[in-house]
Amino acid sequence: MKKYTIITIITIGIILGFLTGIYLYRINKISKEQKIYMAEKVEDECTAIGELDNEDIASLITTNNDEEKTSPNCVITLKVYHEACKHLIENRQSIEEAEVNMTEEELKERFSDWEVQKFTPTEIVLYKEVDEFCDEHYLLKEEDGYITIYKLDENENAEFFNTTEISTEYLAEEDLEQIKNGIKVYTDKELNKTLEDFE
Repeated sequence: MKKYTIITIITIGIILGFLTGIYLYRINKISKEQKIYMAEKVEDECTAIGELDNEDIASLITTNNDEEKTSPNCVITLKVYHEACKHLIENRQSIEEAEVNMTEEELKERFSDWEVQKFTPTEIVLYKEVDEFCDEHYLLKEEDGYITIYKLDENENAEFFNTTEISTEYLAEEDLEQIKNGIKVYTDKELNKTLEDFE
């Protein structure tokens, strides 16, 4: 019985030794093949770069840089300063499909008459000055018991714009007096805020 056990242990040891040898041989062979492949790859890349001129190398380096690009959920704020009335009008809008995945340089080319004040993948701020009167000048007046909105041009000429559903019947006497005399409001944001105050 002891003889049989010893023979079994020796046989198992030989088999394990043989399998270990095969395993180590294959790992060593794969490692050598990988080293040869990597050496060939590096040599190929170095040779390819060596054949490039300075402009091509500069282009390659620029292309490999991780430049920030606009994302699909980016928001653009357009700031326009109107010299004629000294008002800064801001409009926020979602990015257009054609502007997604743009670098700052590409955006500057697309909006060449704008100054880029901020550029991140999720937010862009563009600014420009124009020698124009902005179209966000309003006059609020009482008409037929309701607050009516007129647009004002640069000569203070009033043009009917809209009649609100805000009745002047329940306004405080001071507010009613102001509305009868006319209240000038600038920018859409200020218009909405003033109307909310009267509701």
